[in-house]
Amino acid sequence: MSLIRTISGVRGVNGVTLTPNIIVDHIVAFTRLLESPPYNQSQKTIVVGRDSRVSGPWIEMLVNGTLVSCGYHVIHIDIATTPTVQFIVQQTNSSGGIVITSSHNPIEWNGLKFVGHDGLFISPEGCERLFQLADQKAPIERFATYDKLGHVTKRSDSNQNHLDAIFKLPYINLDKIRQMKFKVCLDSVNGAGGPIMTSLLNQLGCSVHGINIEPTGVFAHTPEPVPANLGQLCESVKQQGADFGIAVDPDVDRCVFIDENGQPLGEEYTLAFAVEFMLGEVGRKGVVCKNLSSSRVLDDIAKKYGSTVVCAPVGEIQVAQRMVQQNAVIGGEGNGGVMLPDIHIGRDAPVAAVLALQLLANRCARKISQFKATLPQYEIVKLKAAIEGLDPDAILSAYKTQYRGKEGVIVNEEDGLKIDAPEWWVHLRKSNTEHIIRVIAEAKTVEEATAIANKFIQEIESSRK
Repeated sequence: MSLIRTISGVRGVNGVTLTPNIIVDHIVAFTRLLESPPYNQSQKTIVVGRDSRVSGPWIEMLVNGTLVSCGYHVIHIDIATTPTVQFIVQQTNSSGGIVITSSHNPIEWNGLKFVGHDGLFISPEGCERLFQLADQKAPIERFATYDKLGHVTKRSDSNQNHLDAIFKLPYINLDKIRQMKFKVCLDSVNGAGGPIMTSLLNQLGCSVHGINIEPTGVFAHTPEPVPANLGQLCESVKQQGADFGIAVDPDVDRCVFIDENGQPLGEEYTLAFAVEFMLGEVGRKGVVCKNLSSSRVLDDIAKKYGSTVVCAPVGEIQVAQRMVQQNAVIGGEGNGGVMLPDIHIGRDAPVAAVLALQLLANRCARKISQFKATLPQYEIVKLKAAIEGLDPDAILSAYKTQYRGKEGVIVNEEDGLKIDAPEWWVHLRKSNTEHIIRVIAEAKTVEEATAIANKFIQEIESSRK
């Protein structure tokens, strides 16, 4: 098992691949990166927050200490969501931010996410440079003498500052949401989301039944908020007679909904609700950005309101950069991640929840399943093809040759290979950590999407014979 370093930062198993030396090397490298072109940050202030993982406190102490030893002022916000760290970086005009989290990985994992002065994650090019610097021995001059050490300032108001900024958006009508008196079941899987999501829902006049909301870091179930892991929440919604359920991942950048019948809405529909709200309710026309693996429902909604969709490779920073380039109205990823430039360009579960509740309140829709039925209906399946002993690049190249030029088919090579046909699409992405090709397919029904994905899997796996 190795340390995983990607555009999402650094992840490893605590005490195995994620060790004190690894952490120090990457923190020092981050400070070097921030002080060099194109960042050129000179104020030496970094926001540090963490999710609730058991290994979080010792890593937090090490991160803060390393930054102080490099002469940095640390704004320490303790247990906080990833989007809260991004928001506070912008609010305080800091040099950057560090989130101690491994997102939805299991309990034994932890990691570091690196945020630039603009509140966005470090670019792919910046990550590559950061990792190169981390592999070098830090020069002794990186560390401050006793009279030039940094210091730590603790803040306890970050969550409420984040929520206040959302509540103050001109198109958010708190009284209208409060009048609905929604009954909500919340599952934050013992991550960082319990306090902030409970507070958010209470301030919106909701009656909240919480499960797994204590931020202990001992996850009650597999933490990724996908249907297979949300059985307890689904049962809770039915037992409590709730209007809907909300689940977030440990660092609270993804948000998914359960309908009043205890059925998962599908993580793709979190972003669909947000896009419907911004284009239909707020009346913002413009560009919507999504990643290549996100649902076609967004294209249909955008078309209905005279707007366009622009795609980016998978990964929050990839979508964020495309949003900046396109001056997008809204964007995100179909995994429950909503990115609203009016707050900050990062996936944000509190933003996703507020936009959804405002949409339901505006449409006087208490039954979330019935409201979903008014939107275009699609089903996505996400499977894997085993490619041990095969050349993934040759496989993708062969499909490109096969489908390019076919009538009505669009082939996109920005991120693996996406084959976009009139009635379906499939996205093939080779893994950097496993001998697999990820096969994501979408069609009007789950049976059709599954059949399409399995067709490609069978073709890929049979090519070794």
